[in-house]
Amino acid sequence: MNLIPEWAPNIHPMVVHFPIALLVVAAGLNLLTFFIPEKWWDEWKNTILYGLGAVAAIAAYYTGQSAVDTVFLPSQAQSVLNNHADWAFWTVWYFGIYALARIALHWYKMMDKFSLRILAFVIALPGMFLLFQTGDHGAKLVFGYGAGTGQLIEQQDTEKVSTDSLQQSNSTFTVSDNGNWSWEIGPNGVSTLLSKFQWLEGAPQDLQPSVVKSGDNYLIQLTPESSPNFFTVRNALLNVQVDYYLDLSNFDGEVELVNHVQDAQNYDFVTLSSEGTITQGRVIGGETNIFGEESYSASGILFVRTVVNGTHFRAYINKEMAVHGHGDAPETGKVGLRLNGSGTVIIDSISLTQLN
Repeated sequence: MNLIPEWAPNIHPMVVHFPIALLVVAAGLNLLTFFIPEKWWDEWKNTILYGLGAVAAIAAYYTGQSAVDTVFLPSQAQSVLNNHADWAFWTVWYFGIYALARIALHWYKMMDKFSLRILAFVIALPGMFLLFQTGDHGAKLVFGYGAGTGQLIEQQDTEKVSTDSLQQSNSTFTVSDNGNWSWEIGPNGVSTLLSKFQWLEGAPQDLQPSVVKSGDNYLIQLTPESSPNFFTVRNALLNVQVDYYLDLSNFDGEVELVNHVQDAQNYDFVTLSSEGTITQGRVIGGETNIFGEESYSASGILFVRTVVNGTHFRAYINKEMAVHGHGDAPETGKVGLRLNGSGTVIIDSISLTQLN
């Protein structure tokens, strides 16, 4: 039996309102307690409400962590999502500790002191600010960016990721004023590869780059002769979202989608292996640290999105979350690819969007 109704993308929307209601009511009644007789409402009842609110906040936080893996968001929403998660984290900790502290005050019979009751109420107020920020950013995700909405419509008309890029007559590598860039392959795709990218390991000739045509589409084909082969764009950025359209069907080995590259020994990565594993992590001084690892099953031209924003690291395959890890915020660095294996890798397009 499925407890989640068909209109809901996950259970998070059904539990998220409980901590808001419980904690707001707790604070409101806590204030009212100072003006009404104790026989009508007392501090112990306030503590129970704060405790229930804290428990509900924990439930909302963990269902939210699961929920993020079920929705695909536009680039503008990535920073809002991270902020929502960060505010929620601090809200949970704040009210969890606060509720335990109130219970301890009751245990030691200290809540009878009027000064401590006033102090306890004042300490709750910063938590209300944290709760407001969490709810505000969550509302922006839903009502501003449509996170998790339109489930019934999506079931009737599921958006399929296109396996064909835009038709074009020339290879274009365009850079906007804010530093975002996109590369769509055309007949002169090889010259664009050579002029816009730099090599940290291997050499361009080792890839035997060539432009192939599929219908009206131009694609660039890479056939490594030696491994590894590591190349990046020339400009360094911080918080980024990178979209790749790749075909790895005829490649045996690992393709690393790299970002925040300092040099060949220091960078972040999302690795797609021909064995059906996607791995996310960081290389520091040549040593690999894994943030997350999952299996995936997809073929043909893949739409792969990697997102790094602060301490949050996510990767999507065909608009579905594939791996979601956390680590220390990276330093400004470059993005690119690292190929380690044999066979053919086909690139349809690559684009980068900076995140706030």
